[in-house]
Amino acid sequence: MKILWNHSELLLALKDDLINTINNKDLKISEVAIDGRKPIKDSLFVALKGENTDGHNYLQQAVDSGAVALLVNRIPKEAENLKATFIVVADTYKALYSLATFSRNRSSAKIIAVTGSVGKTGTKEMLKIAFSSQGKTFANSGNFNNHIGLPLSLCNLEKDCEFAIFEMGMNHLQEIEPLSKITKPHVAIITNVGPVHIEFFKNEEEIALAKSEIFAGLDKNGYVLINSDNVHFDFLYNRAKIIGIEDDNIISFGKIKKSKYQIIDYKIKEADLTEITVELNSAKNISYNISSTNIATIFNSVIIASCLDLIGKNLILGLNSLKNYTNTSGRGKINKAKVNNKNITVIDDTYNASVLSMRSGIENASNLKKILNKKRVVCALGDMLELGTKSNELHSKVMDYIKEYKIDFAVLVGKKMQEVSNRLEKNSYITFPDSVTASQEIENFLNDDDILYLKGSRGTKMEKIIEKLTNNISAH
Repeated sequence: MKILWNHSELLLALKDDLINTINNKDLKISEVAIDGRKPIKDSLFVALKGENTDGHNYLQQAVDSGAVALLVNRIPKEAENLKATFIVVADTYKALYSLATFSRNRSSAKIIAVTGSVGKTGTKEMLKIAFSSQGKTFANSGNFNNHIGLPLSLCNLEKDCEFAIFEMGMNHLQEIEPLSKITKPHVAIITNVGPVHIEFFKNEEEIALAKSEIFAGLDKNGYVLINSDNVHFDFLYNRAKIIGIEDDNIISFGKIKKSKYQIIDYKIKEADLTEITVELNSAKNISYNISSTNIATIFNSVIIASCLDLIGKNLILGLNSLKNYTNTSGRGKINKAKVNNKNITVIDDTYNASVLSMRSGIENASNLKKILNKKRVVCALGDMLELGTKSNELHSKVMDYIKEYKIDFAVLVGKKMQEVSNRLEKNSYITFPDSVTASQEIENFLNDDDILYLKGSRGTKMEKIIEKLTNNISAH
């Protein structure tokens, strides 16, 4: 059993939150959890109260799932006889942050924090693979990147980790700053800034301002990494200067504009293999392979090269490990499907969507058509959400990308996509009100040997098309 927390550590971490003392001196915790349904042996269950649910209603379930301690702000009458150690605090949400702060302060790991309008999860996963070759490495799982997910992840940071990577998400101002201050990163990365969640902001510059909050908790000798190709580079650079970060610690990366870490060239060798050449710190060139042909992934790999060069132990070993990187389901995974005796290459990019990631995905599908020598690309694209008054303009841009990259046929799903569909040539597209309806008919628009690329915001549930299309899908 790994021991993350013992009795004395819990007392120290929660000294300002406790209402009662913790009587069980033999208490040992293997994981901190907030989901009572997930079986975790020897866990500490934190009962959080949300808008729609209250963790105090699931204490029995948590104990049944393996919890040996319950962090609560009250002990419900029906839970009084549970065989678990009750830790009573004034506010369980505040106590979660106390545990996270203590965990961060006891760690000697080099911390990397990542945010950006698109690409942050893929970048985090590449960083995890690369730094796992350098030493014991931790990364927050899934999309645990908000005001609850990130402190929970910090609570589960093992004491002997040498490196830790944390993704930070937001859709309003003042959400990333407290996450940065509790994480205190040695490297803070902004992959890019674009019109994602723009419904909640005045303009893109305000989104850039929100992303720049990741600089707030930076270690005094830490580095910030900024995309020099992004139109908001100068704004972000100035934000870093305003809060006192030295010029030498503001690191640029990119492909088009001159950067400290710059992609010089890349060559797509196979359907899942690209050779990339990067100039390191404006000094020397190095080449490495990555198991992807996605343009955004290729570009973001320069971030991994930068971080390895700045805080890693063995640059070559770290870059060579990127050959083990693969896109996951919903995030660009390539599959083979058999649909009514038609062989279809499916690119599953259904997890979420923005205008930036739409362009990247459409371009990648177009490139794969050439690499795999396929006849057609069919793009099934769902509405992009949280775009406010810019929705029509940004959906129109997607239609332009379909034409720019010569996509053969488009399946457009949702009201927003339908509203701008007349920008495409007649007979080059079909519209559906929702993904369930699209899933019932899409096979009629597929030919043998097609590439099918699927993308849309979470609310459009584009994965329903894949679920309906085939029960016999295999990884490429």
